[in-house]
Amino acid sequence: MKTNIILFLSVLSIFAYQGCRKDIVLNSQEANTFVSITEIKDSYEKLAIDSRTRDSLRSGLIIKYIPQWENAKYSQINDSTQYTIIPLIGSGQLNEKEISVQAVNNTPFLVVANGEKFYLSRFYPDKKSDDNFLKNGKLSMIDILNKNLFTYSYENGKSTYNAPKALKSPKGSTKKAAYEVRCREEGTCVWSTYCHGVGYISTSFPGTCSYPTDYTECDYSVSWSQDRMIYNTVCENVWVPDGPTDGGGTAGGWISTPKQIILQETKNTDCDGVTRANQITSNQYVRNVINTIKDKDVEWGAAIKLSNPNDPSSLIIGTPSSDNNVSRKSVNPTWDAKGGYVIGYIHNHPNGGAPSPSDIFNAALDLTQMVDQQNIPANQLESYIRNYTSIIVSGGNVYTLTIENAQLFAIMAGNFNKTQKGANEQYTNSMTKYFVANEISDPPSIVDNQTSGELALLKMYGKMFNLNKQKIGETNKNQAVNRDSKGKLNKTNPCTP
Repeated sequence: MKTNIILFLSVLSIFAYQGCRKDIVLNSQEANTFVSITEIKDSYEKLAIDSRTRDSLRSGLIIKYIPQWENAKYSQINDSTQYTIIPLIGSGQLNEKEISVQAVNNTPFLVVANGEKFYLSRFYPDKKSDDNFLKNGKLSMIDILNKNLFTYSYENGKSTYNAPKALKSPKGSTKKAAYEVRCREEGTCVWSTYCHGVGYISTSFPGTCSYPTDYTECDYSVSWSQDRMIYNTVCENVWVPDGPTDGGGTAGGWISTPKQIILQETKNTDCDGVTRANQITSNQYVRNVINTIKDKDVEWGAAIKLSNPNDPSSLIIGTPSSDNNVSRKSVNPTWDAKGGYVIGYIHNHPNGGAPSPSDIFNAALDLTQMVDQQNIPANQLESYIRNYTSIIVSGGNVYTLTIENAQLFAIMAGNFNKTQKGANEQYTNSMTKYFVANEISDPPSIVDNQTSGELALLKMYGKMFNLNKQKIGETNKNQAVNRDSKGKLNKTNPCTP
């Protein structure tokens, strides 16, 4: 996504050797020393690069990138490696109609190494300006044929290779521009929206999935959508290239640890989510708190903890408390003996609304930090991912939120404090858009308020979490809440054969 898209960029392989480096040539005065554009076009067609870079979205929008051959730039990386840099412009097709497409947070382009290796590249400038290209910001490069990814940081035109956070370099490794054995999994979210005849694409930098706050020509009610996420585990002997100007950087071979593999591979189905929701909302301590806070006129909440971090059934509930605020309750999750092993949180919504983006992520621990912390064993990490629960008591209903895709959830939760304000604004705007489109008067009913909120939340984060719902007082009646192919709400019991 917005029509939202998620695009996977993996690890890239390129033919490059160390040697003297030169700057990019910003015109064609040295083009005669490079492989000709005619030859590159021929390879482009033979390798079907056009079809390999297209993206079909769930909304029906098809994105393709058109090379601007006449604007090619050239970069002599070293004695044996030349880059031809070709700008790309987006074009789209929606319902068999051609539309223009704009990338709002990055500059897409092709890097062609020695006239034969093609890389779909995106530069994310620190500041949006025409003269900042490959100067200050971040770069992702994906081998279009092999789906291998490398990322770089740029400062004053110098590039530094970024070793993936989920992988560890061998001790003493100082290699650059060399072969390495690599195993990793990396995802990228591509968000999109459509208005005034233009499709807007916001592609997150690999390893992040922040809700877009990019400027478009759309009005306040624009809603970004996320269609899918593609990510693969890649283990192969690859060549670490230098970035397409001065620089390069350090690199090394990595292997995934058991906890990294858990984070990459753990997913909870809709049935898993309903099973967990039924399990925890049947707990008598949880039911007591629900009855205590359901009619409060300000937000009250309590931490859900484990007395034994190795036993997910050792559930204990903290004492409910309040910040005396109608729309906010502070939460500080911990995972230690002093603060408690917090597996989730329960609170009420006095206004009767659906869960908000903050309700998904603020009660959660940073999964990436849990992977890195040596004192948290693998079994506790997996148990946390399987059992994390955020419960919202609102308008006669009990919502239970659980983790669906651990890695995608980790990407968003780890960055949510930076994007929370914008995410909540987009959530509210999406609800307002629903009210206007359905001619719902102010104030909306609890049913309309919850419906609009559920739709907004699922559109924004439906790939990351499971949303479950049952009425207060019911037992084992949770249903999974999803959006169907037409964008309408669908409540089912996915565990029913």
